[in-house]
Amino acid sequence: MQVTHVGLNHLDVWVRRGVPGHDFHLPRIPGSDVAGTVDGQRVVLHPSWGCGTCAACLGGRQNHCRSFRIRGESSDGGACQEVVVPSWQLLPVPDRMSSAEAASMPLALLTAWHMLMARAGLKRGERVLVQAGASGVGVMAIQIALLAGCEVHATASSPEKRRALEALGARAWAYDDLRVREADVVVESVGQDTWAASVRALRWGGRLVTCGATSGGEVPLNLRVLFFKQISLLGSTMGTSSDMLDAWRAVTEGALRPVVFAEGRLSRLGEAHTLLERREVVGKVVCAQDLADA
Repeated sequence: MQVTHVGLNHLDVWVRRGVPGHDFHLPRIPGSDVAGTVDGQRVVLHPSWGCGTCAACLGGRQNHCRSFRIRGESSDGGACQEVVVPSWQLLPVPDRMSSAEAASMPLALLTAWHMLMARAGLKRGERVLVQAGASGVGVMAIQIALLAGCEVHATASSPEKRRALEALGARAWAYDDLRVREADVVVESVGQDTWAASVRALRWGGRLVTCGATSGGEVPLNLRVLFFKQISLLGSTMGTSSDMLDAWRAVTEGALRPVVFAEGRLSRLGEAHTLLERREVVGKVVCAQDLADA
C-alpha cells in the first residue's frame, strides 16, 4: 500500500513521551490512522488486530486477544512511504470523502463506537455526556450518540471549541460550569481532572465508560456512591473487527463525518505533535505524504 495520509492521535504523543510501566519496544514507526492507495484504489486501514487464532479472536473479541496490536503503538505504523498489510485490513474510502478526511477517522471512530455501542449498550433517548468533546474520540462519540437518537452534552475548554461542538449537535459546557445531571452514559477519556464530575453527572444506574486517562490514572472512588447509586464503571480499549465494519458502514452511508482541524506534512511531523500538545485542536490533525521529497 502506498501511504498518502496519516492521522494523528494522542496515542502518538504517549508513544513518543513514554508511559511509566509500559514498554513500547522502540524503535517504532508511529501512525495509527493510515490512508493510501492499492492498485489505484483509495483505502484506509484497520487500526488494530488480534492474532486471529486464539479463543478471543475466534469468538470475535479481538481486543481481548493477548497478542492484540495497535498500529503505531505495539506494531509499526504508517508514517512512512509504504506499508505491507493483509487485504482484510483494507477499507474503501467513499468517493465523497478525501483521503485526508479518511485518515482522520479509524482509531477514534473504532474507540468511540465500541465504548458506546458495545460497552455502554447505548439506547435511543438516553442522555449522554462526552467529556473532552473536542478530542478525536469526543467528536466521534458525539456523532455516534446523536445517530443513536440520544440527547448529547459535551465539555470543552474554550469558547471556540464549544461552538464547534454545538455545530456538531451537542449542548456544550465549560468544565467548570458543567450542570449536567441524570446522565445515562458518561464517556470518559480525561481521567483524574474530570472523574469526580463525571461520576456526579450519572443518574442512579448510569454507566461510565472510559478509554483513557490523559490527565492521570489515579482517580477517587467512593464505594458508597458506587453501590448506592448502582452505577457501572466500564473500561474500553479499541474495539473488534466487527465494530470497525459496522462503524465504517455508518461512515460510507454518510451518517458519521470526519472532523479535520488541520493538515500538515509527514516530513514536519514534530510540528503536528506540538499542535496536539497545545490542546487547541477540535477533531484531528492529518499529515500528507511528502517523505519522498524531504
